[in-house]
Amino acid sequence: MTARTTATWLAAPAILLSLAACGSTDVAGSPGPAAAPPSSAPQPSAAETASGASTYQIAVERWVTQILREQYEEACLSSAPAMPPGKDAKTLCKSPAARKSAESLHEAWAKPGVALPPRGKVTVDQVSATGDEVTVPDTAVKLDGRTLHSLELIGATGNTSSFSLAFKVRKHEGAWYVQGFDMNA
Repeated sequence: MTARTTATWLAAPAILLSLAACGSTDVAGSPGPAAAPPSSAPQPSAAETASGASTYQIAVERWVTQILREQYEEACLSSAPAMPPGKDAKTLCKSPAARKSAESLHEAWAKPGVALPPRGKVTVDQVSATGDEVTVPDTAVKLDGRTLHSLELIGATGNTSSFSLAFKVRKHEGAWYVQGFDMNA
């Protein structure tokens, strides 16, 4: 049986938390958490993080990079224009649930031996897109040449064949934003 979860990125799915918790070992078996290298790259301004991207690939690259740099509030705020009406982005982005969700994603992707931004680059393959919404699977997003999907499964146990994570990206007023994700487990 396959469970499917649709969530804004603010919701911390239990399966991703368990995958992240199991993922503290790299492929070669070296235990330990990945440390983000010190960043000498300029940090984006608040206006840049809240502005949309010209393509869905750039929106996903920026958002994933922010999560990997532990810029959780900035990543959340970059999704603000695509949030449902009536939601206060600043309040949501400062919530413990939002932070926990972002930290879980960081742990699922930041594995020992994988170069994190700014040394490692996030790239997004082209996927079939129609209209103002596109779904970008974790297999189309790469960090340091490895798919997010492969990183999520490092150290995971049990039947992981049905696990997948897909980003929901939406165009709003001419710009692209990561709106949330779908997860199958």
